[in-house]
Amino acid sequence: MTEFLEAANTSPAGGTADGSAAASTALAEELLGLVQAVDGVHSVYPAQPLWQSIAGAALAAVTGETLPLIGLTETADALAVKVRIGVNASRPAPAVTREAAGAIRRHLLPRAAVVEISVVKLGS
Repeated sequence: MTEFLEAANTSPAGGTADGSAAASTALAEELLGLVQAVDGVHSVYPAQPLWQSIAGAALAAVTGETLPLIGLTETADALAVKVRIGVNASRPAPAVTREAAGAIRRHLLPRAAVVEISVVKLGS
């Protein structure tokens, strides 16, 4: 089941509401490593598709910085994590997404997290 989230912060630093951009970037990198380590994940794509983040895409084109692969949005209740992945044919996509979401949730414990993972490409 997918829970719809507000658009993730698309700034290259991926800052959170508390302004700790460096901490947020480090956390996003940690989460990216977790997702990439899941058997069956062959690619991780920018958290916001370009058509949803025209301003972010324009900024990335001008500055040469890439859009964040892990979207983090701090709310009063939880940290929202948004990930878009490609899954190869070695495992069923639902199993891969459940494993990746579980790895993210375990990593963030005891912090509450809402994890949205979208499969945007099947096969290699």
